[in-house]
Amino acid sequence: MALETGGSLLAVTTVALLVRQCGLRSRADHLWLTLGLVVLAVTSLGVAGLIVAGEWSRDEARYAMGGNLAGTVLLAIAAFAPTGRLRVRARTILLPGALIAAAVFAATALFAGAAPGAGRVPIQVLIAATLVVAALGLNRRANRRNEPLLRWIAVAVVLGGFAKLDYALFPPIGAQNVHLGDVLRILAWAALFVGVLGELRARLRARSEAAVALERRRLARELHDGVAQELAFIRRRAGRLGESADGLEILGAADRALEDSRRAIEALVPPAQEPLDVALERLAARLATECGLEVQVNARAADVSAEVRAELVRIISEATRNAAHHGGARHVRVDVTGTPLAVRIIDDGSGFRDGANSGLGVAGYGLIAMRERAELVGGQFSLESVRGAGTLVQVVLP
Repeated sequence: MALETGGSLLAVTTVALLVRQCGLRSRADHLWLTLGLVVLAVTSLGVAGLIVAGEWSRDEARYAMGGNLAGTVLLAIAAFAPTGRLRVRARTILLPGALIAAAVFAATALFAGAAPGAGRVPIQVLIAATLVVAALGLNRRANRRNEPLLRWIAVAVVLGGFAKLDYALFPPIGAQNVHLGDVLRILAWAALFVGVLGELRARLRARSEAAVALERRRLARELHDGVAQELAFIRRRAGRLGESADGLEILGAADRALEDSRRAIEALVPPAQEPLDVALERLAARLATECGLEVQVNARAADVSAEVRAELVRIISEATRNAAHHGGARHVRVDVTGTPLAVRIIDDGSGFRDGANSGLGVAGYGLIAMRERAELVGGQFSLESVRGAGTLVQVVLP
């Protein structure tokens, strides 16, 4: 009685959390999975109610087997159902699923009632086999999509399969007997409960991080559209004061404050969290102000990791500063093209040697650092420079 009651309460709680988390809104496999677990939970709750009421008998076992087989069939369907975003109404899947569950339940109950005793063993074996199929499908999908919840469901299904196999090999004698299958079934629901709790924590953390990121972006916009714009206005007006001491002091203070505001904005929304093209446009505007040259960016949105994006930003910054400080360049063009991704930084400076060169021994530590950064993310670094004709820096990523 304690096992059945505890197991049924755990099952109902787990399914309620799963319905709230995955809901009837996202994917077809979620709908089949939720429907299957609802059938299993209701079956477990019904068995517990009959035992508590003292109405349980071997004849009622056929209904329990019918509900269990119906639920496991739905789980097996869920393991191979489409994972794309749902494009139809939920009832388009729920209604056929309910009809399948009802048909399996009725057929199993009739067969088990017509063949009591040993005739029910094939049903337990069929339930165990269906659970194995569901477990294999769910485990494969979990590994392919890296979904921890599906792994826990697969573990629960395996435990449930062993429980049914134990019921088939060693049929329960009566309601007073505690069976190994009972314990395995409770462990299955416990494993699923742990998986659902983990999914709840992961989604709560994701929502919290999204809320923080949204607030940081809002603050960054306020700084950019308010303080930074006012400081830029002050700097422009201060430039009209000429070469007077007061004018130079105001101009210097405005420059420092404007740079501080830019750093605050970037700290709130780092370029590594933005699409590559947006990060490069922001970088180009800052480098143009810092280095006193024109920086042109030709880039499309590219799907790269945060680590790759950060290293590319640093390489482009170093190459642009080198072009301004050592080559006297007035114009730098940054091109991001192709698959594999290729980043080219071209300047119109004086260059630093005759001929083309892909080595790094003549231009100091800056070029060495750029090459090391490219290699850190699996890229290939090359450089070409002709005296009086500018420099080309290129990074090609796999």
